Amino acid sequence: MTKKNEILLTEKEKQILDAILSLEMYPSANKEEEDEKIKKGDNLVPTQGNICKRGRLIQKLSLSEQTRIKDWKIPFKHLCTRDFIQKDTIKDTNLIYTLTPLGRSQAKQVRRERIDTQFSDSLVRSDRSKAYSSFCNQVYGKDLSQANMMDMVQLDKLLQVLNLTYTNRVLDLACGIGRIAEYISDVTHARVLGLDLATAAIKRAQERTREKKDRVEFQVGDINDLPLDLVNVDTVIGIAALHYIDDLDKVIGQIKKNLTSTGQMAFLTFQYRSENDPPEILLPENTKLGQILKNNDLKFQTWDFTTKEIEIRRKQLQIGRELMGDFQMEGNKDLCEDRIEECEIDLPRLEAGTKRRYLYHVRL
Repeated sequence: MTKKNEILLTEKEKQILDAILSLEMYPSANKEEEDEKIKKGDNLVPTQGNICKRGRLIQKLSLSEQTRIKDWKIPFKHLCTRDFIQKDTIKDTNLIYTLTPLGRSQAKQVRRERIDTQFSDSLVRSDRSKAYSSFCNQVYGKDLSQANMMDMVQLDKLLQVLNLTYTNRVLDLACGIGRIAEYISDVTHARVLGLDLATAAIKRAQERTREKKDRVEFQVGDINDLPLDLVNVDTVIGIAALHYIDDLDKVIGQIKKNLTSTGQMAFLTFQYRSENDPPEILLPENTKLGQILKNNDLKFQTWDFTTKEIEIRRKQLQIGRELMGDFQMEGNKDLCEDRIEECEIDLPRLEAGTKRRYLYHVRL
């Protein structure tokens, strides 16, 4: 039964909306989107051809062959007719498609649903995998089922900066499977709430920490729509989480408003520089996060972990290739391929000096 005022979309229409939003958020071409005119790293404009390429890339993440689009023309036409997307032209006369306000709202919902399904699957399989446990131990120094670049050097620094005790109440944004949040509570005895959209990952985290629920909790939630009961939280952390936030300025403002008067924030995040950006954008005060923190009158300290990320990426590439057979025997070859692929994309950027990684610490 459909709910009143619920908008019904076919799977094909959902994937096109998802692809257009993806191109807005991440315009850089991936390896699979290369052709004779487009190279990896080029910025893609939302022509029908590029939307289809991004859609096919997203389809690779789908768990169902039945949801994959073979004919793209009809759903494009239907979306235009129903005012979800609109046609426009750019200076070289290429026809492009952009989201209408209605289409953008629906695209965000579709993206959230896909992320839930996609990340729930990969996070839970990673947490169960012996090969992934070995990978994390060798790359990061400890198996916390990391889905990010958080090795123990950075995690130790984060805990040193935050100086948490049993009196602190911490919110961990986009906590994934929750092993880092659990570790932070185990070490500091702080009360930690982990928030993530991946329903199955949160359920697994809740089951794993049932005997620690007096100080470790996990909740399904969207970091774009934070819970209103942040009044008792004094520390907010985000580890490779901010790029999942649609309106970072809004979320930072909400955190500032709701934290206790002695509150603090800590974010491990990154900044890219495209060919059109000035070199200064990579300075910590000029990154997207740095600008937003300044706009919200928040003072911050930073630590540069770019060299550490290069080291981790190289190690990740080596260990991933060495363990590929173990992953394959488990039926988890794709988990290993994903980690190798992200290295192959990111390492050239890091080594070329067009990406930097920072730890930001804000104290109110």
